[in-house]
Amino acid sequence: MATDATHYILRTYGDDTQKADILPLIEILTASEASIHNSLGKTSATATVHETMTDTLSTAGSLAVTEGGDYLNSALTTPSRMVNLVQHVVKKINVSKVQQKIDHYHEENELERQTKKGMKDWMNSVEYDLVRSTLVSGASGTAPKMKGIVQAISKSTNTTAQTSGTVWSASILKGHMKDNWENSNGEVATDIYMGGYLKDLTDGFTNKTNLVSNGVNAKEIVNVVDIFETGFGKVRVHKHRYVTVSGTDATGRVLAIRPDKLRVAYLERPYVDKDLARSGAYDPRAIAGSMTLEVRNQDSNWCASGFNID
Repeated sequence: MATDATHYILRTYGDDTQKADILPLIEILTASEASIHNSLGKTSATATVHETMTDTLSTAGSLAVTEGGDYLNSALTTPSRMVNLVQHVVKKINVSKVQQKIDHYHEENELERQTKKGMKDWMNSVEYDLVRSTLVSGASGTAPKMKGIVQAISKSTNTTAQTSGTVWSASILKGHMKDNWENSNGEVATDIYMGGYLKDLTDGFTNKTNLVSNGVNAKEIVNVVDIFETGFGKVRVHKHRYVTVSGTDATGRVLAIRPDKLRVAYLERPYVDKDLARSGAYDPRAIAGSMTLEVRNQDSNWCASGFNID
């Protein structure tokens, strides 16, 4: 009996060489941290130079004209380009054949265990650069780097450096939210991120609401601020390891963002690359991906630095 010609079509089922998108797994494995990467929407980049367009409305004012009079010409604007570069992120892993053969207390294949660890390291690296990276062009063989949030949102109207040693306080936070509202056409930051020292100070903020326990059946003392509401917006408060880095930053920084105005744009979503050459008795793997930060409105975010952290 003749064999159906479709029997010989090469299909994807059972093909172990196909590249799988591991972003969902990476997000599950993200270190237990208030991840900015996971809170932002995801989109696609189509080139190594990623551009978005922004435009502005005219300053509000009267458009009244005389009865029967000529229409008045208005000043118009065209969109401006916001440019960022795609950054390539790779975590390379080499595990010897012998290391995979011997028994371990963790009872896992060491290559697989190191691959899962590598995914966490990859994600932490992306999180670090999403916050702190500064632009590097990639010319002359250097590794291109994107503008992280701190640099990408920076304008004279939303980025400030306090006098070094300024004590972080509720009044400073409220002042920044007021400025944010005035400069952003009303679309203000909804999430603020800070290091442990400033988060501890924030937990001591009080603003009109004072809760007093009478001690009856009180087995817990709660002293934490997760949401701070001002007349100019409500913000969720997060601690974050990379906004202020111990030993690197001399003063503390507070980063306030509106997540729906930021995106992570992937040129190549993260995957495990197994198709790597080797020259010895080991197995190489790499977690790889390429992305950049997309900013749709700088004015909805703000950053303040210079705060005392010791």
